Amino acid sequence: MPNVVDPEDLPVANAMGGSLWGTMLAVGAAFGGVVTAALGHDAAFVIDAASFAGSALLLARIRRPFSESKVAAHQRVGALEAARETIAYARRDHRVMALLSVKFGFGLAGGVLALIVVLAETVFDAGAVGFGILLAARGVGALIGPFVGHRLSGPGHRRLLPVIAGALAVFGVGYVATGAAPSLWLAALAVVVAHLGGGAQWVLSSFGLQRIVPDRIRGRIFSFDFALITLTFSVSAVVASLLADAIGARAATQIVGALAFAWSAVWWLLTRSVRHRPLFDEIVAE
Repeated sequence: MPNVVDPEDLPVANAMGGSLWGTMLAVGAAFGGVVTAALGHDAAFVIDAASFAGSALLLARIRRPFSESKVAAHQRVGALEAARETIAYARRDHRVMALLSVKFGFGLAGGVLALIVVLAETVFDAGAVGFGILLAARGVGALIGPFVGHRLSGPGHRRLLPVIAGALAVFGVGYVATGAAPSLWLAALAVVVAHLGGGAQWVLSSFGLQRIVPDRIRGRIFSFDFALITLTFSVSAVVASLLADAIGARAATQIVGALAFAWSAVWWLLTRSVRHRPLFDEIVAE
């Protein structure tokens, strides 16, 4: 994205990207349910595949280069070497470490998303319709959150790190409230609030990395970032599911939500040295 849009458009492009993801989640959840009910699962998968083909056609029309010209020696690096280089770079630049670690913590609590269907089915007795409502609520929050986050970050995104910490805390509080909600519609409202924070912190942390990290290593940094969050999401989903079996879906949702809130506080303390200087003042030398 930093290579296909002008620098002054990068904040808006990130917000639009995050919000469009939320929009399509909300719309897709509703549309997928209607198609499945009317035409069956096979038709839903065929239509979904066609949407990917349409996306590929749009991508093929992009005329800007996706990356800067690279020295031949930097073009191909093995997976282990790329991981070592990424870790070394993050250790040199604590801003990168801070932005990588916030998604790590978000992933540790992200397993709460696996409980949405459990809440719909077993707590609110709403079946597939309830699941669709809660999933759509997640999309609505993710739609609005990135724009709110960019606005709160202020001119030049000087308040980026405080807003990220606050957004992660909102995600946690939202799911604590979801677990305590007495009805499906109040739970949906709480999920909207949670993903106002979740959507904001995801987009803002990605935007920060795009601004800070040079093009030569940016792909490796983002690959490491997504690998890390995928790992923590997976572990969190298993733990959240085991908790739901042991103590019930409501209590499990609240516990995992509280974990996100706790990580926001820990992350705030660990990043105090990074917050004491401008975030975008320089790019660390390669």
